[in-house]
Amino acid sequence: MTLYSHSLYQFTLLDNNILKNEWKEKTETMTLEDFQEAVQNHAGFVIEHRCLNLLVDTRNFKYTIPEENNEWTEKELNPRYHKLGVKKFAFIMPAEYLAYVKDTPAKDGKFASRYFADENEAVAWLSE
Repeated sequence: MTLYSHSLYQFTLLDNNILKNEWKEKTETMTLEDFQEAVQNHAGFVIEHRCLNLLVDTRNFKYTIPEENNEWTEKELNPRYHKLGVKKFAFIMPAEYLAYVKDTPAKDGKFASRYFADENEAVAWLSE
């Protein structure tokens, strides 16, 4: 069920109460403010629908996130997800990029993150 559609992204509620964020190709022209607004909106839907397992499809994501956003994410965004009790974050990306990312296990009240080339595999992991 589509919850919200924007020119840059779309939020969909999947089975097993998984919230999917699908980035669109227009992200090539987005700004840092657009990006931060999108992820804040995502967190709002996590709260509203009490989703603890999250899926982010980055296959159409074209924006280059500036280094300065990392600190904001760690200080402002991730603590919201931790406080809500988010368990898992799965990211879908082109297979050729998987060699450049590292899965992180859940620990100290923080969510696990895994990267996948296949959406069905990501959903299966989130549903475990």
